[in-house]
Amino acid sequence: MEFLLGNGPSLIFIKDEDSRLVYANKAFLSVYAPDQRNSIIGTTTVESFPEEEAELFLSEDRRAFREGHSELVEEITDWKADRRTLLTRKVVFTNENGQKRLVCISTDITELAARERRLVRLNAQLKIYSHSIAHDLKNPIASILSGLNLIQRDKNTTLGDRATAILSALRDSAMGLSGAISSMLKAASEETTRLNFEKYDLNILLEEVRFNLSAALEGIDASLNITRLPVATVEPNLLRQLFQNLIENSIKHAGTDRLVITIHHKEEDGEHVFYVGDNGKGIPEEKKDAVFTQFFKDGSADGLGLGLTICQRIANLHDGYMEIHDRVEKGCCMVVRIAASDVR
Repeated sequence: MEFLLGNGPSLIFIKDEDSRLVYANKAFLSVYAPDQRNSIIGTTTVESFPEEEAELFLSEDRRAFREGHSELVEEITDWKADRRTLLTRKVVFTNENGQKRLVCISTDITELAARERRLVRLNAQLKIYSHSIAHDLKNPIASILSGLNLIQRDKNTTLGDRATAILSALRDSAMGLSGAISSMLKAASEETTRLNFEKYDLNILLEEVRFNLSAALEGIDASLNITRLPVATVEPNLLRQLFQNLIENSIKHAGTDRLVITIHHKEEDGEHVFYVGDNGKGIPEEKKDAVFTQFFKDGSADGLGLGLTICQRIANLHDGYMEIHDRVEKGCCMVVRIAASDVR
């Protein structure tokens, strides 16, 4: 028992009713400088912390003794000046001599807290990004619609049936794009909007992508090969869009007669890692730093140049990121990393 308590990763310590330490394991002592560790037992330890932190610790001790238990997320600065976030649970028990003791277990959640803060920042960035789209896209689309309307109403312009049908289709497409952008902006700006992370079979998700792109794949006789994928906690609508955008990019830009797209997966260091590769012409070295920038377009390629920018944002919202894989084989390979943890 002493081996487990003394050598585990959690900070474990016991206090008396005066908040003085009567036991502390190695993890707890490691918060203090080496020359202080032998003199910690018998103290309240609050002398080592700023006044605000010291009062917080003591008030939690008092509350735990009153109520029998307490739980608190607290931040401390260790002897190396590293800021650490701890989830500390305290429980009162009575020893064989009838004395009350406070058993305290602190779990280091610094990484988790940092992820939550990153998500808050990313959500804020997403709002800024949405407003950027509003500024850069809505006005040009409005101009396109205005121009199409003028052509339709111009009595001095005579159009054939085919041209009239094409003009009407263009107008409908522009109106649909305008409505989609407005909906996206509204969703991003509403404070009550939440991302719905859930456990989702990624094999099903990729089959949905395959179905959505079936006509485009068959049109160029392209092959899409996908390894078996896990069940993961994701926002399925966003992740579906990410993979669909990447596959569409390969279809548009690969520049090969027999396109083969392959998706591999592995799990490492708490992340799901996806490799989305093709056998196309690849991305020139001089353009690799630019492909994730907003409105980047390769030559005469159609589209708005937002595909990879949106993919990167989606990966960010999954506490991950995207990058270009440097590989020996011909073609392009995008690497998508997202957190494998179920905690959101």
